[in-house]
Amino acid sequence: MSSNDDIKVIRVAPRRPATDSSSNNIREAGKEMILSVLRLMMDKPESIKVEYAVGERTTVFKIECHPETLGQLIGAKGKNISGIRAIVTAVMARQGIRAIVEIPYLAPHKDNNSSHDED
Repeated sequence: MSSNDDIKVIRVAPRRPATDSSSNNIREAGKEMILSVLRLMMDKPESIKVEYAVGERTTVFKIECHPETLGQLIGAKGKNISGIRAIVTAVMARQGIRAIVEIPYLAPHKDNNSSHDED
């Protein structure tokens, strides 16, 4: 192997975790980013709420919306929410913060008029 064929290894210094005050600003910026994207995507932008909770190692962004627009949030085969999760994860990881995006679970609506117990 000649000297021109040597493999060069580039090492990147690990990213330092953000301080508490700057990490809160970063989380707020992440929240605003999610809100701005969702407001452009959904029919009822006034019903969208994004909150976050900070855990020991993870920040959880919780998205709440009107039940009628939940399908727009999820998208066909989950593509919309998957894209949002990918962007948020990438942006927050760049800042040294692990992030998860959650959406509400709505239990199926039971129709009281369809009782099968009638004899």
